[in-house]
Amino acid sequence: MAASISKSLMLKLNLHQVYQTRALHCLTSWLPQTSLSTNFTQIRHRNSNHRVKDATVQATKENKFISKKSKKKALTTLAATVEKSTILADKPVDDVWVRKFYPPPRFSIEEALQRHQAFAQPAMLNNLKGLIYLDMRLDFSTKKKTKFLGNIRASVRLPHEFPYGSPPNILVFCKSEENVNLAMSLGAKQAGTPQDIIKQINEGVLNPKDFEHVLSTSDCSNEILPARSHFRDRFPQKAKGSLGPDLKEMWDVFYYGYCYESTKLSDAIGHVQVPLGLLEQPVEDLVENFQTYISHICQHRPVALGPFIQSISVLAPPSPEEFIVKVEDYVPGYKSEDVDSDAEDEAEAMGQS
Repeated sequence: MAASISKSLMLKLNLHQVYQTRALHCLTSWLPQTSLSTNFTQIRHRNSNHRVKDATVQATKENKFISKKSKKKALTTLAATVEKSTILADKPVDDVWVRKFYPPPRFSIEEALQRHQAFAQPAMLNNLKGLIYLDMRLDFSTKKKTKFLGNIRASVRLPHEFPYGSPPNILVFCKSEENVNLAMSLGAKQAGTPQDIIKQINEGVLNPKDFEHVLSTSDCSNEILPARSHFRDRFPQKAKGSLGPDLKEMWDVFYYGYCYESTKLSDAIGHVQVPLGLLEQPVEDLVENFQTYISHICQHRPVALGPFIQSISVLAPPSPEEFIVKVEDYVPGYKSEDVDSDAEDEAEAMGQS
Protein backbone atom coordinates (compact mmCIF):
# COMPACT_ATOMS: atom_id res chain seq x y z
CA MET A 1 0.00 0.00 0.00
CA ALA A 2 2.77 2.44 0.92
CA ALA A 3 4.62 1.66 -2.30
CA SER A 4 1.59 2.50 -4.41
CA ILE A 5 1.16 5.86 -2.61
CA SER A 6 4.82 6.82 -3.17
CA LYS A 7 4.57 5.93 -6.84
CA SER A 8 1.51 8.15 -7.30
CA LEU A 9 3.27 11.06 -5.58
CA MET A 10 6.34 10.69 -7.78
CA LEU A 11 4.13 10.65 -10.87
CA LYS A 12 2.39 13.84 -9.84
CA LEU A 13 5.72 15.62 -9.22
CA ASN A 14 7.08 14.58 -12.60
CA LEU A 15 3.97 15.82 -14.38
CA HIS A 16 4.25 19.18 -12.55
CA GLN A 17 7.89 19.57 -13.69
CA VAL A 18 6.92 18.74 -17.27
CA TYR A 19 4.20 21.41 -17.26
CA GLN A 20 6.64 24.03 -15.94
CA THR A 21 9.24 23.18 -18.58
CA ARG A 22 6.71 23.40 -21.43
CA ALA A 23 5.37 26.75 -20.21
CA LEU A 24 8.89 28.22 -20.03
CA HIS A 25 9.69 26.92 -23.51
CA CYS A 26 6.57 28.53 -24.98
CA LEU A 27 7.36 31.84 -23.35
CA THR A 28 10.96 32.00 -24.60
CA SER A 29 9.97 31.00 -28.13
CA TRP A 30 7.31 33.74 -28.28
CA LEU A 31 9.57 36.61 -27.18
CA PRO A 32 12.09 38.02 -29.67
CA GLN A 33 15.71 37.11 -28.99
CA THR A 34 16.78 40.75 -28.92
CA SER A 35 14.32 41.69 -26.17
CA LEU A 36 16.13 39.51 -23.67
CA SER A 37 19.42 41.32 -24.08
CA THR A 38 18.30 44.95 -24.55
CA ASN A 39 17.06 47.32 -21.82
CA PHE A 40 13.66 48.96 -21.90
CA THR A 41 13.69 52.78 -22.15
CA GLN A 42 10.85 54.91 -20.75
CA ILE A 43 9.30 57.29 -23.23
CA ARG A 44 7.69 60.47 -21.94
CA HIS A 45 4.91 62.01 -23.95
CA ARG A 46 4.80 65.78 -23.65
CA ASN A 47 1.43 67.33 -23.09
CA SER A 48 0.57 69.52 -26.06
CA ASN A 49 -2.01 71.53 -24.08
CA HIS A 50 -0.60 74.90 -23.05
CA ARG A 51 -1.18 76.20 -19.57
CA VAL A 52 -3.16 79.38 -19.45
CA LYS A 53 -2.86 81.71 -16.42
CA ASP A 54 -6.03 82.85 -14.79
CA ALA A 55 -6.94 86.44 -15.37
CA THR A 56 -6.00 88.73 -12.48
CA VAL A 57 -9.01 89.82 -10.46
CA GLN A 58 -8.97 93.02 -8.43
CA ALA A 59 -10.64 92.34 -5.09
CA THR A 60 -13.01 95.01 -3.96
CA LYS A 61 -12.73 96.54 -0.51
CA GLU A 62 -15.59 94.39 0.78
CA ASN A 63 -13.99 91.13 -0.47
CA LYS A 64 -10.51 91.74 0.92
CA PHE A 65 -9.04 89.77 3.86
CA ILE A 66 -10.79 90.38 7.17
CA SER A 67 -8.79 89.85 10.33
CA LYS A 68 -9.96 87.51 13.07
CA LYS A 69 -10.33 90.42 15.48
CA SER A 70 -12.59 92.31 13.06
CA LYS A 71 -14.74 89.22 12.51
CA LYS A 72 -15.12 88.70 16.27
CA LYS A 73 -16.07 92.34 16.79
CA ALA A 74 -18.62 92.19 13.97
CA LEU A 75 -20.18 89.00 15.36
CA THR A 76 -20.38 90.52 18.85
CA THR A 77 -22.09 93.61 17.46
CA LEU A 78 -24.48 91.47 15.45
CA ALA A 79 -25.35 89.33 18.47
CA ALA A 80 -25.98 92.43 20.59
CA THR A 81 -28.19 93.87 17.84
CA VAL A 82 -30.19 90.66 17.53
CA GLU A 83 -30.57 90.41 21.30
CA LYS A 84 -31.67 94.02 21.52
CA SER A 85 -34.16 93.56 18.72
CA THR A 86 -35.89 90.76 20.65
CA ILE A 87 -36.38 92.94 23.75
CA LEU A 88 -39.96 94.12 23.92
CA ALA A 89 -39.58 96.59 26.80
CA ASP A 90 -37.25 97.52 29.63
CA LYS A 91 -39.68 96.22 32.24
CA PRO A 92 -42.62 93.79 32.01
CA VAL A 93 -46.08 95.07 32.82
CA ASP A 94 -47.58 91.83 34.16
CA ASP A 95 -46.42 89.56 36.98
CA VAL A 96 -45.70 86.72 34.51
CA TRP A 97 -43.56 87.25 31.42
CA VAL A 98 -41.28 85.43 28.97
CA ARG A 99 -37.72 86.09 30.17
CA LYS A 100 -36.04 86.16 26.76
CA PHE A 101 -38.16 89.17 25.71
CA TYR A 102 -37.12 91.34 28.68
CA PRO A 103 -33.75 92.26 30.21
CA PRO A 104 -32.94 90.61 33.56
CA PRO A 105 -34.41 92.60 36.47
CA ARG A 106 -32.02 94.64 38.62
CA PHE A 107 -32.49 95.50 42.28
CA SER A 108 -31.07 97.68 44.99
CA ILE A 109 -28.70 95.94 47.39
CA GLU A 110 -31.32 96.09 50.15
CA GLU A 111 -33.98 94.43 48.02
CA ALA A 112 -31.57 91.73 46.81
CA LEU A 113 -30.62 90.88 50.41
CA GLN A 114 -34.25 90.80 51.54
CA ARG A 115 -35.16 88.41 48.73
CA HIS A 116 -32.38 86.00 49.70
CA GLN A 117 -33.39 86.18 53.36
CA ALA A 118 -36.97 85.34 52.38
CA PHE A 119 -35.74 82.22 50.53
CA ALA A 120 -33.64 81.18 53.57
CA GLN A 121 -36.58 81.04 56.01
CA PRO A 122 -37.27 77.67 57.74
CA ALA A 123 -40.42 77.19 55.65
CA MET A 124 -38.32 77.22 52.46
CA LEU A 125 -34.56 76.50 52.33
CA ASN A 126 -33.98 76.80 56.11
CA ASN A 127 -30.53 78.34 55.52
CA LEU A 128 -30.34 81.39 57.80
CA LYS A 129 -26.83 80.34 58.89
CA GLY A 130 -25.71 80.35 55.25
CA LEU A 131 -23.32 82.83 53.66
CA ILE A 132 -24.07 85.59 51.17
CA TYR A 133 -21.54 86.30 48.41
CA LEU A 134 -20.93 89.20 46.05
CA ASP A 135 -19.95 88.17 42.55
CA MET A 136 -18.31 91.05 40.65
CA ARG A 137 -16.96 91.54 37.14
CA LEU A 138 -13.99 93.94 36.89
CA ASP A 139 -12.60 96.09 34.08
CA PHE A 140 -8.78 95.85 33.84
CA SER A 141 -8.39 98.07 30.76
CA THR A 142 -6.38 101.30 30.73
CA LYS A 143 -6.06 104.22 28.30
CA LYS A 144 -3.67 102.12 26.21
CA LYS A 145 -5.40 99.41 24.21
CA THR A 146 -2.47 96.99 24.70
CA LYS A 147 -1.92 97.65 28.42
CA PHE A 148 -4.01 96.06 31.16
CA LEU A 149 -4.01 95.98 34.93
CA GLY A 150 -2.92 92.86 36.79
CA ASN A 151 -4.96 90.79 39.21
CA ILE A 152 -5.75 92.36 42.55
CA ARG A 153 -5.20 90.75 45.95
CA ALA A 154 -5.89 92.47 49.29
CA SER A 155 -7.46 92.14 52.73
CA VAL A 156 -10.17 94.38 54.17
CA ARG A 157 -11.55 94.72 57.68
CA LEU A 158 -15.35 94.75 57.63
CA PRO A 159 -17.42 96.77 60.13
CA HIS A 160 -19.61 93.73 60.94
CA GLU A 161 -17.58 90.54 61.15
CA PHE A 162 -18.85 86.98 60.79
CA PRO A 163 -17.24 83.51 60.98
CA TYR A 164 -15.66 82.53 57.69
CA GLY A 165 -12.89 80.05 56.93
CA SER A 166 -9.96 79.17 59.18
CA PRO A 167 -7.39 81.55 60.72
CA PRO A 168 -4.63 82.38 58.22
CA ASN A 169 -0.98 81.44 58.66
CA ILE A 170 1.07 84.64 58.86
CA LEU A 171 4.84 85.14 58.58
CA VAL A 172 6.34 88.27 60.17
CA PHE A 173 9.69 89.91 59.33
CA CYS A 174 10.95 92.05 62.21
CA LYS A 175 14.26 92.98 63.80
CA SER A 176 13.58 93.88 67.42
CA GLU A 177 12.98 91.20 70.00
CA GLU A 178 9.93 93.12 71.20
CA ASN A 179 8.20 92.79 67.81
CA VAL A 180 9.17 89.12 67.57
CA ASN A 181 7.55 88.41 70.94
CA LEU A 182 4.50 90.47 69.97
CA ALA A 183 4.06 88.56 66.70
CA MET A 184 4.34 85.18 68.39
CA SER A 185 1.89 86.22 71.13
CA LEU A 186 -0.62 87.34 68.49
CA GLY A 187 -0.46 83.95 66.82
CA ALA A 188 2.09 84.24 64.00
CA LYS A 189 3.23 80.92 62.62
CA GLN A 190 6.79 82.24 62.23
CA ALA A 191 8.51 85.50 63.16
CA GLY A 192 12.14 86.59 63.07
CA THR A 193 14.81 88.65 61.36
CA PRO A 194 15.02 88.62 57.55
CA GLN A 195 18.42 86.88 57.63
CA ASP A 196 17.19 84.01 59.80
CA ILE A 197 13.95 83.46 57.85
CA ILE A 198 15.64 83.60 54.42
CA LYS A 199 18.27 81.13 55.65
CA GLN A 200 15.56 78.72 56.82
CA ILE A 201 13.79 79.03 53.47
CA ASN A 202 16.98 78.30 51.51
CA GLU A 203 17.72 75.29 53.72
CA GLY A 204 14.20 73.94 53.22
CA VAL A 205 13.14 74.32 56.84
CA LEU A 206 10.36 76.79 55.91
CA ASN A 207 8.09 76.49 52.89
CA PRO A 208 6.88 79.90 51.58
CA LYS A 209 3.65 78.30 50.32
CA ASP A 210 2.58 77.57 53.90
CA PHE A 211 1.82 81.26 54.59
CA GLU A 212 -1.27 83.11 53.35
CA HIS A 213 0.11 86.53 54.38
CA VAL A 214 3.59 87.98 54.91
CA LEU A 215 4.07 91.09 57.08
CA SER A 216 7.15 93.19 57.67
CA THR A 217 8.07 96.17 59.82
CA SER A 218 9.47 99.26 58.09
CA ASP A 219 13.03 98.74 59.41
CA CYS A 220 13.29 95.48 57.38
CA SER A 221 12.31 96.95 53.99
CA ASN A 222 15.80 96.53 52.48
CA GLU A 223 16.75 93.21 54.11
CA ILE A 224 13.66 91.37 52.82
CA LEU A 225 14.38 92.08 49.12
CA PRO A 226 16.14 88.69 48.56
CA ALA A 227 12.87 86.98 49.59
CA ARG A 228 10.82 88.63 46.82
CA SER A 229 11.15 85.65 44.48
CA HIS A 230 9.84 83.29 47.18
CA PHE A 231 6.62 85.19 47.95
CA ARG A 232 5.84 87.11 44.72
CA ASP A 233 2.30 88.56 45.16
CA ARG A 234 2.45 88.07 48.94
CA PHE A 235 5.69 90.04 49.28
CA PRO A 236 5.25 92.87 51.85
CA GLN A 237 4.44 96.22 50.25
CA LYS A 238 3.44 99.54 51.71
CA ALA A 239 0.68 100.01 49.13
CA LYS A 240 -0.92 96.72 50.19
CA GLY A 241 -0.70 97.55 53.88
CA SER A 242 1.63 94.64 54.69
CA LEU A 243 4.71 96.85 55.26
CA GLY A 244 4.58 99.49 57.98
CA PRO A 245 5.76 100.60 61.41
CA ASP A 246 2.72 99.40 63.42
CA LEU A 247 2.77 95.61 63.60
CA LYS A 248 -0.43 95.36 65.68
CA GLU A 249 -2.43 97.41 63.15
CA MET A 250 -1.22 95.31 60.22
CA TRP A 251 -2.00 92.13 62.15
CA ASP A 252 -5.59 93.16 62.81
CA VAL A 253 -6.20 93.81 59.10
CA PHE A 254 -4.71 90.56 57.78
CA TYR A 255 -5.74 88.23 60.61
CA TYR A 256 -9.27 89.48 61.24
CA GLY A 257 -9.86 90.88 57.75
CA TYR A 258 -11.29 89.14 54.70
CA CYS A 259 -8.94 88.41 51.81
CA TYR A 260 -10.10 88.69 48.21
CA GLU A 261 -8.23 87.86 45.00
CA SER A 262 -9.34 88.34 41.41
CA THR A 263 -8.95 86.01 38.45
CA LYS A 264 -8.62 86.98 34.79
CA LEU A 265 -11.33 85.93 32.34
CA SER A 266 -9.44 87.76 29.59
CA ASP A 267 -6.82 90.51 29.42
CA ALA A 268 -9.38 93.24 30.04
CA ILE A 269 -12.01 91.41 32.13
CA GLY A 270 -11.63 89.98 35.62
CA HIS A 271 -13.78 88.31 38.24
CA VAL A 272 -13.81 88.38 42.04
CA GLN A 273 -16.13 86.80 44.59
CA VAL A 274 -16.20 87.92 48.24
CA PRO A 275 -18.21 86.82 51.32
CA LEU A 276 -20.61 89.52 52.49
CA GLY A 277 -22.04 88.01 55.67
CA LEU A 278 -24.60 85.60 57.07
CA LEU A 279 -28.25 85.53 56.00
CA GLU A 280 -29.36 85.98 59.61
CA GLN A 281 -27.50 89.29 59.98
CA PRO A 282 -29.55 92.53 59.76
CA VAL A 283 -29.81 94.06 56.31
CA GLU A 284 -28.28 97.32 57.59
CA ASP A 285 -25.11 95.48 58.70
CA LEU A 286 -24.82 93.68 55.37
CA VAL A 287 -25.23 96.97 53.48
CA GLU A 288 -22.35 98.52 55.47
CA ASN A 289 -20.15 95.52 54.61
CA PHE A 290 -21.17 95.95 50.96
CA GLN A 291 -20.18 99.62 50.94
CA THR A 292 -16.82 98.80 52.55
CA TYR A 293 -16.06 96.21 49.88
CA ILE A 294 -17.00 98.58 47.05
CA SER A 295 -14.84 101.46 48.29
CA HIS A 296 -11.87 99.17 48.99
CA ILE A 297 -11.94 97.34 45.65
CA CYS A 298 -12.38 100.54 43.60
CA GLN A 299 -9.12 101.90 45.03
CA HIS A 300 -7.18 99.55 42.75
CA ARG A 301 -8.03 101.57 39.60
CA PRO A 302 -8.32 105.34 38.97
CA VAL A 303 -11.89 106.55 38.61
CA ALA A 304 -10.90 108.60 35.54
CA LEU A 305 -10.48 105.33 33.60
CA GLY A 306 -14.14 104.56 34.20
CA PRO A 307 -15.95 102.35 36.69
CA PHE A 308 -13.79 99.46 37.88
CA ILE A 309 -16.73 97.21 38.80
CA GLN A 310 -18.89 96.43 35.78
CA SER A 311 -21.53 94.22 37.38
CA ILE A 312 -22.52 92.91 40.82
CA SER A 313 -24.61 89.85 41.62
CA VAL A 314 -25.75 88.64 45.04
CA LEU A 315 -25.57 84.87 45.63
CA ALA A 316 -26.62 82.71 48.59
CA PRO A 317 -25.93 79.00 47.97
CA PRO A 318 -27.63 76.56 47.83
CA SER A 319 -30.31 78.88 46.46
CA PRO A 320 -30.06 79.01 42.64
CA GLU A 321 -31.30 82.61 42.59
CA GLU A 322 -28.87 85.32 41.47
CA PHE A 323 -30.00 88.91 41.92
CA ILE A 324 -28.30 91.63 39.87
CA VAL A 325 -27.60 94.90 41.67
CA LYS A 326 -27.95 98.34 40.09
CA VAL A 327 -24.21 98.86 39.94
CA GLU A 328 -24.36 102.49 38.79
CA ASP A 329 -25.97 103.49 42.11
CA TYR A 330 -23.03 102.30 44.22
CA VAL A 331 -19.82 102.20 42.14
CA PRO A 332 -17.91 105.45 41.45
CA GLY A 333 -17.19 106.30 37.83
CA TYR A 334 -20.67 106.02 36.34
CA LYS A 335 -21.47 109.64 37.06
CA SER A 336 -19.40 112.57 35.79
CA GLU A 337 -19.21 114.21 39.22
CA ASP A 338 -17.28 111.19 40.57
CA VAL A 339 -14.17 112.10 38.53
CA ASP A 340 -11.85 114.85 39.78
CA SER A 341 -8.66 116.35 38.36
CA ASP A 342 -6.35 114.26 40.57
CA ALA A 343 -7.95 111.05 39.31
CA GLU A 344 -7.49 112.16 35.71
CA ASP A 345 -3.78 112.86 36.33
CA GLU A 346 -3.38 109.44 37.93
CA ALA A 347 -5.11 107.75 35.00
CA GLU A 348 -2.93 109.63 32.53
CA ALA A 349 0.22 108.52 34.36
CA MET A 350 -1.00 104.91 34.42
CA GLY A 351 -1.70 104.97 30.68
CA GLN A 352 1.78 106.29 29.88
CA SER A 353 3.65 103.90 32.16
